[in-house]
Amino acid sequence: MMKLKNKLGYALTAIGISMSAPALAGPNVFGFSNDGLNTSNGLDITTNSGDFFVPISDSGWWTSSIHNPHNAQNKNYIAGTCTPSCSSPGIDDNHNNYFTFDLTSISGTIISASLNLFTYKVSGSSVVYELFDVMSPLAEVRASGTNAAVYNDLMTGVSYGSFIYNTSDIDQFRSILLNTDGISALNSAIGGEFGIGGTVTDGIPAPIPEPETYAMWLAGLGLLGFMGYRRKIKAASFPLVDNMAH
Repeated sequence: MMKLKNKLGYALTAIGISMSAPALAGPNVFGFSNDGLNTSNGLDITTNSGDFFVPISDSGWWTSSIHNPHNAQNKNYIAGTCTPSCSSPGIDDNHNNYFTFDLTSISGTIISASLNLFTYKVSGSSVVYELFDVMSPLAEVRASGTNAAVYNDLMTGVSYGSFIYNTSDIDQFRSILLNTDGISALNSAIGGEFGIGGTVTDGIPAPIPEPETYAMWLAGLGLLGFMGYRRKIKAASFPLVDNMAH
């Protein structure tokens, strides 16, 4: 009887440990745009000639994994470590994103600018989303496939600004003010195209339940049921004998 109790205790302990240690989803921001561009995402620009809104001309995301290549047809933006539900084929890779803009309609000297951005989902808290310059040719940034140089480019270089996301920013537009480096780069790009990279540089991961947690929980219940079944069969096979009958 004590051995059975010990086994039951071990099983319950295993279940308890499993259920008390959830996995962590890396902090990320995710902008859902169906199959097309969200043309409300763009740059609010003020020049000495007036105010302009420049919608994004393209957007997307890159990972370093050969199993999760960039798809030029996918216009969503993702930055940070994404859970399997976030991107096909569901690998937990870090994501960097990009936006491109057509600045041919801008006149004058840019005084200030901000990126107006809709965010469909935020995973984690105090998620620091940072903008960087893009040095790679924009044709390569847009192209489908894998490219470690582009992936690295989108998260390094000159910082243009940042925004700290929390779950209160889900399904909201937020403006990310570009710093002096960003303004200078924009002025240099007037009359042509301009690219911005994005990545998550800090944040607190969100806990998520792991599939193996439920598997172990079910296995533990199965073990308890099997032990009880064996005891019942054993008792039926070897009934107690009345010593007084002998």
